[in-house]
Amino acid sequence: MHDVFNQVQQNAWYLPTTDHVAKLFVTEIGQGAPVVFLHGGPGRDFHYIIDALRPQLEQHAFVLYDQRGSVLSPVPAGTEGKLTMRQMVDDLEALRVALGRDRLVLFGHSFGSLLAMAYYRAHPAHVERLVLAGSLPPVMDKAMADAYDKALDQRETAMMSREDAIARALAEAGLPSDKGRDTPRQARMRLRIRYNAPLDLVHVERWRQLTSGGIYYNHAAGAAIAASMPAWDVRPAIAAHPVPITVIQGDSDYLDPSGHLWSALAKAGKIRLRVIRDAGHRAWIDQPQAFAEALRDGLDGH
Repeated sequence: MHDVFNQVQQNAWYLPTTDHVAKLFVTEIGQGAPVVFLHGGPGRDFHYIIDALRPQLEQHAFVLYDQRGSVLSPVPAGTEGKLTMRQMVDDLEALRVALGRDRLVLFGHSFGSLLAMAYYRAHPAHVERLVLAGSLPPVMDKAMADAYDKALDQRETAMMSREDAIARALAEAGLPSDKGRDTPRQARMRLRIRYNAPLDLVHVERWRQLTSGGIYYNHAAGAAIAASMPAWDVRPAIAAHPVPITVIQGDSDYLDPSGHLWSALAKAGKIRLRVIRDAGHRAWIDQPQAFAEALRDGLDGH
């Protein structure tokens, strides 16, 4: 599939939200059965996933959109603090209607996995299957939130403290030993090596393959949406309206290593859990072949 980024521009359109507050930037790449991708963040953008989708573009058309409050789907200045998860779900339902689909195949990454679960809980009859990568847990309540947050902080600190790997990557990039001598370009490279790559990747040396971040992230939108979802539980929806669900998780994913918090549902046969060895939160960069196979199986129902 050639000129994928040209397709992003050529196939772009705008979907007005039902409350007339915003317009969602929507586009499509690939061919075949449609899959709606839900990006991470919240408040981020969809472009970072495109390389992970390339192996699937002969079999699937991926509908990509920036969620409300993200860079390409802005809300009026100063209103980001009013954004909620309920709006994200309503926008996804409006997209389903606009696409003319009775049921959606949803592929969510990171926060997108939570949006997929929220939509499934609200509109189970309109979900065909779910593929969740770098997923948040299936349930979160007040009783477990503190323990989860503490463990998450510890995992993030451990990933960010791999000084040897970071030092090798900085040296390989030829950056000055004194960061005060960085050019603006070098400063951005240093940020990606020291902060972005260690958190998202096992293989820090692959930092160049990371995309997004920086201007592609609306912090205010992300904070407001995150604050609107203190608890969730997808298990009742799975019990009442079962659909095929595949969770693809790196064994070093800081959100939930090896999908441990999904393991009970996997053992009960309610979901399929695919663990990618030697991989972090963006497993398609750490282990591209293994991730491509897991995603293909999840989308095709093998």
